[in-house]
Amino acid sequence: MYMLTDHLFKELIKSASMAPSADNMQPWEFRRQGDTVEVYSAVQRMLPTDVSGMFTWVSIGAAIQNIVVISAAHGFKADAEYISPGKAGQPVAVIRLSPGIVKCHLAEWIPQRATNRNNYEALPLEDSVISGLTQSISGLDAGVHWMTEPTGFRLMASMDANSSFIRLEHKPLHDELFDILRFSRKQIEATRYGLDYESLGVPAVAVFIARQLQHWSINKAVSQSGIGRLVAKMLSSKLLKAGALCLITAKRRDPAGYMEAGRTMEQLWLAAAARGLSTHPYGALPQYLTKAEVEPETFLPGHLAVIRSHRAPFYSIFPGAEKEYPAIVLRMGMTKKQSGRSDFRLSPDEIIIS
Repeated sequence: MYMLTDHLFKELIKSASMAPSADNMQPWEFRRQGDTVEVYSAVQRMLPTDVSGMFTWVSIGAAIQNIVVISAAHGFKADAEYISPGKAGQPVAVIRLSPGIVKCHLAEWIPQRATNRNNYEALPLEDSVISGLTQSISGLDAGVHWMTEPTGFRLMASMDANSSFIRLEHKPLHDELFDILRFSRKQIEATRYGLDYESLGVPAVAVFIARQLQHWSINKAVSQSGIGRLVAKMLSSKLLKAGALCLITAKRRDPAGYMEAGRTMEQLWLAAAARGLSTHPYGALPQYLTKAEVEPETFLPGHLAVIRSHRAPFYSIFPGAEKEYPAIVLRMGMTKKQSGRSDFRLSPDEIIIS
């Protein structure tokens, strides 16, 4: 008789499917083996320009953490073992269930967790709140670095605007972006992954403009006109007001390190939701800083110079993180306007391997 019944396995995978993932690509699959859950990377849903697969591993780490949290709610201890990716078809992690009481009260927040892209109040999070959030990730091997100063918000907004503009101006990044954008409900329902404009909160007129930007010649002309930089600056302006920015880092630049960072991100996010806080992830700058070190040849010379110029100010905001590896930045704070979570996700049956 297995502890991991069919019913519990389906519940674990349903919770895993609710985890956040880069650009909503949901790059995970799962298989049941006795009382273990094998975790696989879904190669077909990995971002082509993702450096060292970091966003795939962060996303998978978040899904693993949801399994750990739900297991605890059912009276089981879930231990995750990471496996270095090798041959195709091998799992990247194995989660083993065993009887045990684990203190965790975040299961109810998994279906309620959502990205809130609205404006936040310019009220710094109290030290006691930051301390409580940090304590919530005890036992996870990743770095957490906080910043609550307006000067840091301004620096981050400026650097994020440059990163957003580079994503439009550099053709491989542009093509990837428009490959995962969904412009209609029909496109969304056909894939059930990728970015849909409804959940992004983009008005209809902006969707019309974005449709035109998918054509490289039009996008290039708009970029040269300066409009693209203006839009990027406008989108990044939300970073000017926050309760705090939180940088999550990997202790190791490998899949295991990034999966730990992903578990930390999700645990923090759930703990923040339980405290009534809103969260908005920013991944472009951590990815580009990493890419500039690991794959500098993939950038145009001008873009590479801009990204490298951001390294010093980035670590002036998060001074304790310089010897670690940036994974994701979270904007956290209070807001009166809530965001609904996207219901366009792959079903458990679509991500379970028989």
